[in-house]
Amino acid sequence: MKSTTRFSKNIRGIECLNCKQPLSHQDNFCSNCGQVNDLQPLSVKQFFSEFFSGFFSFDSRFFRTFIPLVFKPGKVSKSYIEGKRMQYANPFRLYLNVTIVFFLLQSLFSVVDKFSLNEFSSENSNNNIIKDSTHINTTPPDSILKDLPLFKSNENTSNDLTQNLLLRIDSIFTSTNLLEQLKTDSIPKTIKDSIYKDFFNSNNKYISEQINNAVENNDWNVIQSMSTLDKDTYEHVESILKENEVDYVIPEEYKSQTEADFNKFNFFKKLNKFSKYDKAHPDGTALGAMEELGVAKTRLNAFNYKLAQNYNKILDDPTFRESYVNSVISKISIALFFLLPIFTLILSLLYYKHKWNYTEHLIFVFNVQTVFFLLLLIFTIFDRFLATNTRMYIFVPLFLFYLFKALHNFYGQHWFKTALKFILLNIFYFILSVTGLIVVMFIVFIL
Repeated sequence: MKSTTRFSKNIRGIECLNCKQPLSHQDNFCSNCGQVNDLQPLSVKQFFSEFFSGFFSFDSRFFRTFIPLVFKPGKVSKSYIEGKRMQYANPFRLYLNVTIVFFLLQSLFSVVDKFSLNEFSSENSNNNIIKDSTHINTTPPDSILKDLPLFKSNENTSNDLTQNLLLRIDSIFTSTNLLEQLKTDSIPKTIKDSIYKDFFNSNNKYISEQINNAVENNDWNVIQSMSTLDKDTYEHVESILKENEVDYVIPEEYKSQTEADFNKFNFFKKLNKFSKYDKAHPDGTALGAMEELGVAKTRLNAFNYKLAQNYNKILDDPTFRESYVNSVISKISIALFFLLPIFTLILSLLYYKHKWNYTEHLIFVFNVQTVFFLLLLIFTIFDRFLATNTRMYIFVPLFLFYLFKALHNFYGQHWFKTALKFILLNIFYFILSVTGLIVVMFIVFIL
């Protein structure tokens, strides 16, 4: 935007107001610093004109950039790199402005959704409560025990990992000659250790399968029993050896390995305790939870209590869950800002024989991402007001087609090579995006 009187001869000076560079009445700009040669006092109209011109680049450069950027994939990037830069908007500024507008619009839509009548409908929430309360896992954990004739499952203890393991050990000792082998003096200690190792590994295999089933079924009762599993199993084997007067000494590595394997699950056990405490005490504090549960009063445990609170809120509080999702969405733009240079590095490696350097590859990436958010912005508005789902069926294939054309036009390689690199780039971009999303979700969750 330019004021109609901006370059009138009667307001030009003979000296730059910014750097004191001598000027003539014919100079529109200072040749030293670039400031406009203008003696007219700053008006409100001129102030906002310069603001919006600088922020949105709403001048002829914007339209000379926008139209070919969308309808001629790769042309703007190539021309900009070749030196035709005055006629195009800065790629980074354009990308930044478009993403800001997109995420502001997303935030606006989320605010509007809060006033939706569905927000005040209790039918969905009641159904969820009924579903959650009636979902009870009564299926006993699968294990290799049912495939072993040595073990007879006890229905009263089938859901207890420790009891099942002790029953399994009893069955092995009573139904095999393991006890006799460990008791026989003629068998060397090294052979006995090898025999015990097979027994130990067999138990670990059973435990691993039980753990996997517990995690899949979200069965925290099973996971909780692991805290004393090493002690219980070791003491049980020791008692069997003592009752049968076997003087075999269990190697130290098998005394401590079980504990080392399950220490990592103590974290989940602690979170489960905090989660239950938070549900029972909605107004509870971290200090109160640590005192009642007998947990050490440390900053780490206070942090764990906060994680448990957030976990409960995500499951039970629709408002918090919505706020969490919106927070994740708002920070995706920041994550993308840091991920794009990594993506550009992969792109430059795929085209390492090309004449463009890293910065020039980066300009291409910024322009492509600008189009991505421009199209997404358009289809989001379209879907919002017409209640359609064009983002899924039109936007995705349209942008992929745009990306393919942009790669072909910008780098000028054969269609086959472009197609191959197009597939590789999309695979890597998907992996990078998922990784970035997981990181953002975790960071937002712990904050």
